[in-house]
Amino acid sequence: MTDPKENPIVRGPLLAGRPLRGISGWLCRAGDITILAFGFFAFVLLPYFTQSDTGLHDFLAMRISVRNLLIASLCYWAWYGALYGCGVYTMSRLQSLGHLARKLALALTVCTGLIGLLALVNGTTIMLLPRLIGLWLACFMAMVAQRAVLVVFHRYVRPHMRERRNLIIVGTGPQAQRAYRELELHPEWRYNFLGFVDSTPQLAETTQGMMLGTLEELETILMQRVVDEVVIALPMKSQYEMVARAVEICELGGVQSQYQTDYFGSRVTKRRYFEGLDTTRVVMQVVHHDSRRFLKRAIDIIVSAFAIVFLSPLLIVAALAVATSPGPIIFKQERYGLNKRKFTMYKFRSMVAGAEQKQAQVEHLNEMGGPTFKIKNDPRVTRIGAFMRKLSIDELPQLFNVLMGNMSLVGPRPLPVRDVSRFSEAWLMRRFSMKPGLTCLWQINGRSDTDFDRWVELDLQYIDSWSLYLDAQILFKTVPAVLKGRGAS
Repeated sequence: MTDPKENPIVRGPLLAGRPLRGISGWLCRAGDITILAFGFFAFVLLPYFTQSDTGLHDFLAMRISVRNLLIASLCYWAWYGALYGCGVYTMSRLQSLGHLARKLALALTVCTGLIGLLALVNGTTIMLLPRLIGLWLACFMAMVAQRAVLVVFHRYVRPHMRERRNLIIVGTGPQAQRAYRELELHPEWRYNFLGFVDSTPQLAETTQGMMLGTLEELETILMQRVVDEVVIALPMKSQYEMVARAVEICELGGVQSQYQTDYFGSRVTKRRYFEGLDTTRVVMQVVHHDSRRFLKRAIDIIVSAFAIVFLSPLLIVAALAVATSPGPIIFKQERYGLNKRKFTMYKFRSMVAGAEQKQAQVEHLNEMGGPTFKIKNDPRVTRIGAFMRKLSIDELPQLFNVLMGNMSLVGPRPLPVRDVSRFSEAWLMRRFSMKPGLTCLWQINGRSDTDFDRWVELDLQYIDSWSLYLDAQILFKTVPAVLKGRGAS
């Protein structure tokens, strides 16, 4: 899922700039303050102590005092205030690299002046002006270099790290054609354009053979296809109800959408954008989607890798136990993951060989209800398999799915193709708006003792209230739930 702050469509020519934020903004701010701090130390403090009677040894032996902390805090806020006030973090005020350089030069002049004032107050006058000039030049080059690295990363490196996203455009008019041209001009955004959806399509060369259906069919399209994002490019003034309906359908199906709010196409008047707001397009997110997802992924990698190593003796013993019955040790099955993308999920085989082919013979024993299939005493389960299922040992190979990125430690459980093919309502698809997990609220609330409606309710509750703290709570509650075998099948 794409962060709207970093969404290429949102950052395209249709949109005005917004404040620099997210990971890039944080790195810029932290980098600028670090550069100023090192510059202050290298060009002002270090020469002063090495050339005075105090000596560098005495400086290094200085203790942290309330006075020094107050000075450091004052420097931080003064530097940040100067940089922010001069507009170096507000992209809507920057038209070119030269404009950015002028903003940085002005901000650094203010910061250097503050440092010089602080040095004079503390009686530092030895070669102060040359040192301040050196500080200004060094900080300017370092800050420009820092931004150049970020630009290169975002333009040439990040596109290759971004997963391809499938996109649909609702509308076929001028706005839709403009959005389509942006996609053609920027292949580095890595979007797969699936086609147009419009109840009253306007004939154009670009729409030939690319119509997916009408707006009334959008719900069915989102259920049947893998769609990551929908751009609603309909004229708001004349088709407000259709825009609202498209947003409603996307929200129901758990698909991110965005629509344009540029109602007035004036060419003369100047638009003013309020700080922190994007008044040209609105991105309708269906999940919490911010920089915390990087931390969630880092936790997934670290914990799953550690668990694989720590549990390797148990994995080996389980594999040997499964091998005592005919059939493969690892059971592989196609499951639906994030945004309905299929992936191969791994488990220790807990049933007899060919159990999937025999499922039709036991369908009448289904105890779960709804589109899912679950039997407490499934006759296809082996004796070893029943023991492993009770303690969820059969699911341990999914740690490799977590490590590879198909799954997360916590998230809605991945469903088989058989179950999803029986979904008849679009709102059920919203559970695919987050990466599936090894454990979830359903896992710690009875598992097989929970009916399908309650299962989906818990999944949507997790999606709507997701936080890293909630993930931690679920992980800590999973261990005792598994050891007790509560609701296991």
